[in-house]
Order: sequence, then C-alpha cells, then structure tokens
Amino acid sequence: MNTKLIRMMFPILVLLNLTLASAFAGESGYKGYPRGNALISVQELKRLVDAHNPKLVIVAAESNLEYRLGHIPGSYQVDRPDIEAPPETQNGVTGNIIDAAGFSRLAQGLGIDQNSIVVVYDTKYDATRLWWAFTYYGKGDVRLLDGGVKAWRAAGYPVDVLAPAAPARRGGFVARIAKPRLRVDTPEISAVRISATAQLWDNRDLKEFTGEELKKGAYRAGRIPGSSHSNWAMFKKKDNQAEWLNAADLEQQLHALGYDRNKEQYFYCQSGVRSTQALFALYLAGWPLEKLHNYDSSWIGWSKDTALPLAQGAPHGVHVTEVR
Repeated sequence: MNTKLIRMMFPILVLLNLTLASAFAGESGYKGYPRGNALISVQELKRLVDAHNPKLVIVAAESNLEYRLGHIPGSYQVDRPDIEAPPETQNGVTGNIIDAAGFSRLAQGLGIDQNSIVVVYDTKYDATRLWWAFTYYGKGDVRLLDGGVKAWRAAGYPVDVLAPAAPARRGGFVARIAKPRLRVDTPEISAVRISATAQLWDNRDLKEFTGEELKKGAYRAGRIPGSSHSNWAMFKKKDNQAEWLNAADLEQQLHALGYDRNKEQYFYCQSGVRSTQALFALYLAGWPLEKLHNYDSSWIGWSKDTALPLAQGAPHGVHVTEVR
C-alpha cells in the first residue's frame, strides 16, 4: 500500500520540484540581479535599434564634450544642468532636481510617452540620476545601458558625432511625484543621522569624506556626522565605470560595509548625483524601493547651513572604502 502510494506521488513531487526550481530561477535576471531588467546590455539595445522599435527613446546623460566625441546613433543628450532646479527656488542650493512641470517639458521634448522604453547611458555616474528622476516622477520602464558608450564601442557598434533630428512629435509623459520617499531633504537627514533604524551613506570619494578635499560648490569641507563611507565607484567595474558588478560581487561589497536590509537607507554625495549610484545598486539587488532615500541637497545643502555640524578625518576604528 505504501509502495503504491509512493509510486503515485513520485511524479507529482518531481513536477513540484521542477516548478519550484523554475520559480527561483526566475527571481534572478541580468547578471544575477533580482531586478536585472533595470539594466540592458549593448546587444539587447542594438536589437531594439535595428528593429526600429517605435517606443524606444535613448538618452545620453553626458556633457557636451562626452556627447560630441561620439554617441549612440539616435540618442538625445541630457546634460546635468538640464535637470537642475534654479538655486533661488531651493534656498540657494544648487543641483536639486527640477520640478514636475519642468521635468514634463524635458521628457516631452525628447518624445517620451508614458509607455516609452527609455534607455539611459553615461560614461560614469549621471545615468542613475536620470533613472532616479524618472522613477521619482512616475515613469516606468527606464533602463540603464550596462557599460555605457564604452561597451557599445567595444562591441563594434557605430557612433555618431552629430545630434539626431528632434523627435517628430512631442511626447505625452506628464511627470508627477509618484515615489515621494525617493527624495529627502535636510530636516530628515538631521533626524536620521543618529537613528538606530537608519543608515546614512556618504558616496563621495574618500578625500571628500575625510575633509581633505573641498569640491567647487560646497561651502565647508567634511561630512555629515554619523554617516559611513561607501564610495560610489565600488559598485562598478574598475576598467569601465559605466559597467556594473555582477550581483554576487556587489553583495560581497554590501556585506563588507555593513549594509543592513532591515534599516532605512539614506545616501548623499556632493549634489545628489553619485549617491544615486548606491541607491540604484540596492534597487538592482532587490532592496525595497520605499526604504531607499536620496538626499537631494546633499553636501552642498548641508555645508551651506553653518548651524549644522560636520565631521572630519577618518573615523577611529572604522573601515572606509577607497577605490583607485
């Protein structure tokens, strides 16, 4: 009786095992990331370009020089100042994200609709700032080109030096603040820097963190007391700063630094750009988006207010990351 039951159950157990295996395999995407679809390879992008996908919009988050040295054919340039709010609207702080109306005009000028497939690329770290802005303002299906234009060239694909013609029509995307917790400002940082339920990460270079270097735009040298160092470049390949580590290597980096998935995660840099590298890395790794917060004013905003404290030097007994 038992033998007969086992024989009957065996095919069912095998099928169940295969189903579970397939389900778990589906949890990982490109490079092993739970949210690997937030990245796109140059090969996949080339297929979309060759197919003349009408929903595809390619954005180069690059400076004028970077763009003119050669860009992916058909890509539209969006430089950092294009998405910066006027300082007079931000208590004199430079570099904050433009408002929803301004972002709508920008996106519509690029021909972006709500259902557009937007691919953003860079040569270093500006693409994640644009991804963050699109996500904050409610645009889904925005993907970063892994490896950027450097990987595109390495694959033997062509580049253009002249900008493409303007889109045939304006897009219909209308920005609205869809993920308000993605953007935080100084009062919240003042509170969470001493909170046991949050971690505050400084994603600048080591010399900025210790106060040895003061970059243009900031008012004082140093860091926010209570913050830990997590260099933005640690999440990328050393030979191509636009290419992301695989999931296993990134997880090792996070573990070594003490990132805690159970805590709220706050990030800052000079002006809220490099900090989006860390935020995006955790998003790729499957961390809850509602726990990831970018301090938009970042060090420029904090250092401008002389009533706020700062720290300098390397914290005693604390490991800091230096990426060469």
